[in-house]
Amino acid sequence: MKWVGVMLFLLAQAVYAGGSTNIFLRTSDDVEIAATYYPASSDAKSPAIILIHEAGRTREIWAPLAALLQENGIAALAIDLRGHGESIRRLAANGPMRVDLQSFTQHDYQDMLLDLNAAFDWLNGQPGVDADRVALLGSVLGANLALRYALFNEDIAALVLLSPVIDYQGLKADEAMDRLGPVPFRIVTSAGDNIPFASAKKLIELRQKAGGKLDGKELIASTGTLRGTDLLRGVSDLTPQIVNWLKDRLRAPTP
Repeated sequence: MKWVGVMLFLLAQAVYAGGSTNIFLRTSDDVEIAATYYPASSDAKSPAIILIHEAGRTREIWAPLAALLQENGIAALAIDLRGHGESIRRLAANGPMRVDLQSFTQHDYQDMLLDLNAAFDWLNGQPGVDADRVALLGSVLGANLALRYALFNEDIAALVLLSPVIDYQGLKADEAMDRLGPVPFRIVTSAGDNIPFASAKKLIELRQKAGGKLDGKELIASTGTLRGTDLLRGVSDLTPQIVNWLKDRLRAPTP
């Protein structure tokens, strides 16, 4: 299911470097979203994943993971959420307007779902991507956005949520999990990071109460207090564990 009225186009000529392509997308509310595309190292149509950073960071945080995903046959699209990195312009009739994170309201955070929709629709238009095998991986703010977006888009094939919280600027993860469809997911958090850890347990409990299918391995908890993408850099075996799970969930169906 796609949101109606989103018109996407490349705003800058692609720049190839190190197996990646820098692009700009345009959302339905005319915000330029900077992104980097990492095509999979495969000749066949590949699964893909959208990488969504936490607040105050940019798409560059995903570069090591995106390269590993490439090597494992999964294309990756890392975006700068509006107000972050290079995603700071809205194209208005009287000229570009600055998108300033410091002035954001809860409504602006809700509008970040349009950024994900632009990314998803762009991926679906790529000839090397299998549109039925697109996943989301989000960190903190990005995790809440990923979970909320999965409510609107039934084509999401899998979710990986790093340190989600119950409510991030009005992006309520509990309401989303309570109504989430059958999409498989993993939640990653630190046992010593109290709010995300408690949130993760609550979210899994809600999924269970709602009758969602669980395999008992949805929560991946490390020791310590690392949060979000810091978990990927600080927990030794976590990144390959996530990549292997995604490979398993996004593998092509047997004919």
